[in-house]
Amino acid sequence: MRLGEAVIDLLVREYGVDTVFGIPGVHNIELYRGLHRSGVRAVSPRHEQGAGFMADGWSVVTGRPGVCTLISGPGLTNALTPMAQAFHDSRPMLVLAATTPTDALGRRLGPLHDLDDQAAVARTVTAFSETVLHPDEVPELLAMAFEVFSSSRPRPVHLAFPTDVLEMEVEPLQPFVGAATRPAPSPSAVEAAVALLGSATSPVIIAGGGAIDAGTELRHLAEVLDAPVVLTGNAKGVLASSHPLCAGNVLVVPAVQSALEAADVVLVVGSEVSDADLYNGGRALEFSGVVVRIDIDPDQLDRRMQPDVRIVSDSSAALAALAHHLRRRSTDGAVRAARLRSAASAGTPEHLVSWIEAIQQALPHDVIVALDSTQLAYSAHVRLSAEHPRSWLAPYGMGTLGCALPMAIGAAIGAPDRPVFALAGDGGWLFTVAEMATAVDEGLNLVLVVWDNRGYAQIRQSFDDAHAPRMGVDVSSVDPVGIAAGFGWSTTTVHHPDALQVAMTAAFATGGPQFIRVVVPD
Repeated sequence: MRLGEAVIDLLVREYGVDTVFGIPGVHNIELYRGLHRSGVRAVSPRHEQGAGFMADGWSVVTGRPGVCTLISGPGLTNALTPMAQAFHDSRPMLVLAATTPTDALGRRLGPLHDLDDQAAVARTVTAFSETVLHPDEVPELLAMAFEVFSSSRPRPVHLAFPTDVLEMEVEPLQPFVGAATRPAPSPSAVEAAVALLGSATSPVIIAGGGAIDAGTELRHLAEVLDAPVVLTGNAKGVLASSHPLCAGNVLVVPAVQSALEAADVVLVVGSEVSDADLYNGGRALEFSGVVVRIDIDPDQLDRRMQPDVRIVSDSSAALAALAHHLRRRSTDGAVRAARLRSAASAGTPEHLVSWIEAIQQALPHDVIVALDSTQLAYSAHVRLSAEHPRSWLAPYGMGTLGCALPMAIGAAIGAPDRPVFALAGDGGWLFTVAEMATAVDEGLNLVLVVWDNRGYAQIRQSFDDAHAPRMGVDVSSVDPVGIAAGFGWSTTTVHHPDALQVAMTAAFATGGPQFIRVVVPD
């Protein structure tokens, strides 16, 4: 077989890859020859940016690395934004891309799609990025990639294959056996953390995306400590919103930040507690009490804070070890969690409350939610509930526009038996509007609500706040419903929250791609 076929064959045999996202071209035909031979589901978006966002959404709901198969040059550069999002939000993605033939690499001879060093272009948004110059390199590079995905902080990996290397005749590739395992907590660090947590009078837990698969252990420890749990956006659903100790995704609220800074002990689990989590002008939290920090990435432990106890570990193992050595207590944890939720809810703009409540009433219990960067979504982060892990998709690290629709498509492919809801503004929706065709091609059940405020309303507000004349913010899609109908979606328009609830309920019951335009009052 040719190397392109052998790469896909090894991914299927050794790593269980069954779905990829990408656009075929003359430079990656050998990868697609392998996809056809192996029976892998190949989803064709309308743009490589869509492929990356789909792979990211698929990865969140399945817990497995999303895989992209791309052409050289623009195929890779088009996918850099979703790769950067996955990098910032610590999610696994394997990007396989063709690149310039070996005899032209870096020589600026002008072959089609040429980049001086494609691997270098991708290196800043990946755990590692390499050019494969010989078939023998492939098994170890793939093993390294999947060790990143499973045994350390997950982030994208990019492998560039010169077209002539993809065409080489090879025997089936044999897997490279790695030895990496997820780190376990040291007994001494656990002992030190237990001493601090056991004596706390007002402990609080901050849980981030690194705890996404540690929901059982997180809930148990929170109940043992009777501690409120504040979730970052990437951890939403890890502790059900209905749990009395769940304060929710409320880190952006100043009153919540003050409460965390006043707590006598704060346990931070798998979170950067970054600017994007706090949105407070870049100010790091200044804790007056002691801090225990758990992270699988040792380099993260001293960023933005100086913890009193550092635990390098998989979140599940560390949380379980702490709970095992602590005695159950009963204080006022639920009261404190309710106080934090109340402070956050009070910050929702009044004109958006009824819209959020309408959405909440219409969402099925097991729904997957994908949010874009838009005004209604900013309130949804705080006000909407999430009862299950791996059910909440949003661009926290990059804050990009256009990700909600393709991420929702990837989620619907990864979890075909679950309802999927996407919310985008009319401005952001247009960034990836072509992916509406992909949803129809794939026969997906998906409800998309477009919050139509005729342009970039949040940026309008920012111009006004800066006392700058508005410019470039009043854009329009003219006829959103006509656009959606042209792609084959069922459509409706609403003007009031009650009508939105009715339309969403009907859309989920009907199935198929459903488009709801909300005309926002001026």
